[in-house]
Amino acid sequence: SNTATSSNPLPDDPEVRRLSKELFTKLSEYMNSEVSASTHEYQLLGKLNLVVANKYKGMQERAARLNTFLRDLDDKYKHLEPYLKQIDKLHDNVTKLEDVVIKLDQYTKSLERQFKQVYK
Repeated sequence: SNTATSSNPLPDDPEVRRLSKELFTKLSEYMNSEVSASTHEYQLLGKLNLVVANKYKGMQERAARLNTFLRDLDDKYKHLEPYLKQIDKLHDNVTKLEDVVIKLDQYTKSLERQFKQVYK
């Protein structure tokens, strides 16, 4: 029984205490580095969130300016719409007038031919 206890180190053994202390020191260093890495990751995520938030804020401002521009453009179109309708009507009337002029020209040429035949 004495040989079994002498081959197993006892907690009072200085080597066990040294190894235990080294184990806890290494474990503490490992845990500190893990916490430090996690802290850095959270800080990086925080910075990324700020960058993304600023980017979206800029996009929101551009969208608001674009919306204002489109609203102004729509108001201008509504203001011009009666004039545009008048222009369309005028265009239609000019087209009809051109058709009448062409028919009148054809009729005049026909009359001229008839006149020339009669007075030959």
